[in-house]
This record gives sequence, C-alpha cells and structure tokens, in this order.
Amino acid sequence: MVAVRDLDPYQMISVSDVKVVEFPLKSVHAQSIQSVKDILGQYAVSRVFAGQMLLNRHLISSKVQPGISMEIPLEARGIFIPAEASRAVGGLINPGDRVDLIWSLKGASSYPEGGFAGSRTVVLGARVIQVIRDKPSGEFKGVIIAALPQTCERLAYYLETGSIYVALVPWGMQDSATIEAEVWPGK
Repeated sequence: MVAVRDLDPYQMISVSDVKVVEFPLKSVHAQSIQSVKDILGQYAVSRVFAGQMLLNRHLISSKVQPGISMEIPLEARGIFIPAEASRAVGGLINPGDRVDLIWSLKGASSYPEGGFAGSRTVVLGARVIQVIRDKPSGEFKGVIIAALPQTCERLAYYLETGSIYVALVPWGMQDSATIEAEVWPGK
C-alpha cells in the first residue's frame, strides 16, 4: 500500500489517497499496511510522500484527536512566542521554518554599566511548529516553537521582562542552525 499523493500530518486518509501495488516479497516492510480497510478513517501522523509505502507508524487512529504535540520531539516542549508582525518578519513565517529569538529589555534606552545594550539573541535556530493567526482577521499573533524545558523556562522570563523579536533563519542554513543556544541577559 502506497500513498497516491503527498499526505500532510493530521490529514484523514481516504481510499483515493492510497493504492495497492505489488513489491518483491523481500522489499515489503514488516509494518507495511496490507489492506485498504486498515487505513480508512485513520490520520497521517507525519508527512507521507507520494509513492511511499504506508507503515503502521505513519497512522494514528481516528479515535485519537491528533494535534501539534505530535510534532514536538520527546525531549522538547512547545511554547508560544507572542509577537506582532512588525517584530516577526512581517508575519511571513511558516511552520517548519527556523527562527532566532532576540530579547530586548523593556525600556532599554540607555547602556547600563558593563556596556550591555539591552538586546540579546537568546535562542538560535528554533523550529516553528505552528504559526498562530487571529481567526477572523488573519492577523499574525506569534509562533509555537519546540524547545528544551529549560529553554521554555528562560523564555517565560524573557517574555515577562522584555520583548521578543522573531528573526527568520535563511533557508540554506535551516539544517545547520545551532539549536537551543542561549545567552542570559547581561552576561
């Protein structure tokens, strides 16, 4: 059983999304789906590409309500980073993009002792899980990123003590971005 077209995460799979194809017995994965009735009403857990063999681990039961928590690595947590479009590349951020988070101290208009200018990059290369927009207006409200629990704690502090700017990492650097790099304010 293979996908006829690309399937997105959380997409309910229908009969028209799959087809039965013949493979040499040795090339059939032990967890491959063997029957169309085994996939009806199921959801894709992750992206499945056209022509890809469907495996049990690609599916989740329709009895389980799929959500964005499925996209967060086990060691990470999801955290919402509120930001106005003017502080987040005009809101032109998409799920899957990598972003740097820049913290700016509230009311930082002078240079305190030690030369700290009031702004620091606090996270490098965080993966955007979802972009949040206001439902009626479509206005950009912020992003949900995946981060280690300790990073989430620090981000909560940063959000309470200043503003977060979301900077988009260039596409060519997406895979090589340093993830979870943090700088404490004033250090």
